[in-house]
Amino acid sequence: MFKKIFIPIMLVTIALSLTACGKTIQSYVEENMSEITKEYYFGENDNYSATLSVGERESDFLYNGQSTESVDFALLSILFKNDVNERVIKVSVTSGENTVEVEAEFNPMNNMFMADVVDDITLTDAVSVSFDNSAVTLEKKNFTIGYEEALEIACNNLGMRLEECKSYNNFYAECYLRVLSEHGDNFDNLYWGFTCLDYDGESFSIVISVDDGSILAKSE
Repeated sequence: MFKKIFIPIMLVTIALSLTACGKTIQSYVEENMSEITKEYYFGENDNYSATLSVGERESDFLYNGQSTESVDFALLSILFKNDVNERVIKVSVTSGENTVEVEAEFNPMNNMFMADVVDDITLTDAVSVSFDNSAVTLEKKNFTIGYEEALEIACNNLGMRLEECKSYNNFYAECYLRVLSEHGDNFDNLYWGFTCLDYDGESFSIVISVDDGSILAKSE
């Protein structure tokens, strides 16, 4: 009787172990993404520039080294070229034939007004933003290196460091993939930025060209 029970349990254990061993480090990373930008829009006029980052992020957005359930997001960011005294502004967002009015709050960390419009409007390839009779069209960027390829490049170049976050087939860290600009308020040059944050609060990152996938900066 003991053998009849023990053998099936042993076989199941072996099967589970083999399945876990077959997972790549990229699979662990993909399962522990706290934020990933999949689409990116940009536009500017004489008064302000605006970006729209679209993707998925954890519902409880905490920098604690642990990724939780994900939700969709579409983060609108507006950077004015002159000072704006308000802390909350109302902007109109148009996509296709639909127009909505949303409130954008000032974020002192990056001097931008920001609003998540994911539940407000269905996005098309071109989005228009209007504030105080000044409008700008945001066009979707078609990067040569998309988010999937950028994630693969990051995992290939940070493989050894990412492996250190694994223990007993668990991954004790959370990861982020965002579109970065060179100087924060200069959108002439854009890059993919991948960051991994572990349970101990230590992070490492890599910056990847959106044009050819070359590594521009790396910290481990």
